[in-house]
Amino acid sequence: MVKLTSKFIEKKYVQVQSKSLSKANKKQELWKLTHLYMNGMFINEIGNFAVCKNLKVIYLQDNNISRIENLHFATHLTHLYMQHNKISKLENLDCLQNLRKLYVGYNCISVIEGLENLENLIELHAENQSLTLGETLCFEPRSAITLSKCLKKLNISNNKMTTLTDIANFSELEILEAKNNLLEDIEDLTQIISTLISLKELYMNGNPVAHKHRYKESLIANSNTLANLDGKNISDTCRRFLQVFKEKRFKESIKKITVPLTDDIANSLNLPPAFKKSVYRAIFQQPGPKLSIKVTSAMGELQPHSFPLWKTAAGINSLKNNHVTPRPFWRNKTNEKEICKLNAINNKSIMFPPI
Repeated sequence: MVKLTSKFIEKKYVQVQSKSLSKANKKQELWKLTHLYMNGMFINEIGNFAVCKNLKVIYLQDNNISRIENLHFATHLTHLYMQHNKISKLENLDCLQNLRKLYVGYNCISVIEGLENLENLIELHAENQSLTLGETLCFEPRSAITLSKCLKKLNISNNKMTTLTDIANFSELEILEAKNNLLEDIEDLTQIISTLISLKELYMNGNPVAHKHRYKESLIANSNTLANLDGKNISDTCRRFLQVFKEKRFKESIKKITVPLTDDIANSLNLPPAFKKSVYRAIFQQPGPKLSIKVTSAMGELQPHSFPLWKTAAGINSLKNNHVTPRPFWRNKTNEKEICKLNAINNKSIMFPPI
């Protein structure tokens, strides 16, 4: 078990410098330190080393650290390297307000949190987290709001992510690495990419969405700033062509409906031609009061269409219990066989029993 303390740092410093120091010199030398190289030292706990107040860069990667702590004194810190450890939670980073680059890849982090005070952070590397079955990397809302205003580079590759909704509207983000995730919804992805108004480089290799039809064309057409996609440069000519093509397709999709609504309804009945004409006449060409119905077109406009009231349709000519009883319009005429039966009944004499 190795604990990072002032004494441990003194010991390593003396080994590197190959000279002995007095107590006064030790304290002065540690106070002057700006870069601390403690990577690969089998450290599993961060103790008290507040004497190193002027540290700007700390290298703690490739250790066995499970918790971030005791860094409250390092107010001048700009770079923190903690990848390849056993960290499961981002915490105790509130005092590092000058931190610009944070490396926490290859740990066990499932939630990006505790960064709401890091308003100067421009790079976050959180790739290849060891997640349990069913877990996926996500962003805590307060931290996401802060990062959306300052973060320029983000690496979230290989974290079982199915959507990038958490990083929508990251207005300062210029480089996004999201390789080897589970992203497959092309519409969701293009919508989010369109909100990243400063994005210049995007890496999506290893995602199912990268095999979708017109994947590259969709992303390029929905970004005005993207200059590199999956390692391939994008020319301005290519972007302009795809954006014009996108606008043309959009205009075609929102044209007004040219087929009259009456014809569309009559055709949808899938009836023989003679019946179609009869239905058309019965519904749309009957005189009398009409019911006005508003139909929304593809343009979002309300187009009024008038339909006859069903009580005025042909064949509606009988009452039962003061309610109109509808009949099929093709049975307006009485069947000749039924007329013969009615006449036979009327002509038949009725015998009364004797008094």
